[in-house]
Amino acid sequence: MKNLTRGILSLCLIGALLLSACGKADDSTTSEESGTILPTTPTPATNSPADSEKLIDPATKEVKEIAEADFTKGVFINFDPYQKSFFDDDIISKFNGNIEAVVEQDEEKFKEHLHEGSRGETYFFSEEGVQFMFYDLDLLEKLTVHGREQIRVGVQYAKKMADGTIQNQGITYFFTKNKAGEWGIENID
Repeated sequence: MKNLTRGILSLCLIGALLLSACGKADDSTTSEESGTILPTTPTPATNSPADSEKLIDPATKEVKEIAEADFTKGVFINFDPYQKSFFDDDIISKFNGNIEAVVEQDEEKFKEHLHEGSRGETYFFSEEGVQFMFYDLDLLEKLTVHGREQIRVGVQYAKKMADGTIQNQGITYFFTKNKAGEWGIENID
């Protein structure tokens, strides 16, 4: 019995050693020319601070609430203080055109600057009798994600339901470049 217990214990230890050896990542590659093993250099993180530029940081932005008495259907965002760097006339025009289409409940105009396969209609066109008031930006950021540039625009809006109640919400637009190198709306989340 003593030998059986030692045998089982030995097998467990050998198994643990094998598992720990299998879990170790190999930090080398083999050179095709010489067949020698070369160490690989780790790739830097794709979202390092050097790859990001913020014009509005949501952590420092105070979000206000729109009450029923303050609600007015429309777009009431002053883009001038933020118009610089990556947040240029092209992005502002596409973004503003999209949220104006939401206010007008015009699905065709809404889709003008969406990349093919982009989502977003369900957020703004799924309920009848709803009105929208877009009133402030809470995020403006350009960053590189997995080697691809992305611009994020966070917007605050109030949604007036058919029964008159107001819901204050925020949503983020994600802009990316298409194959032709043109910026467009990839996602709204």
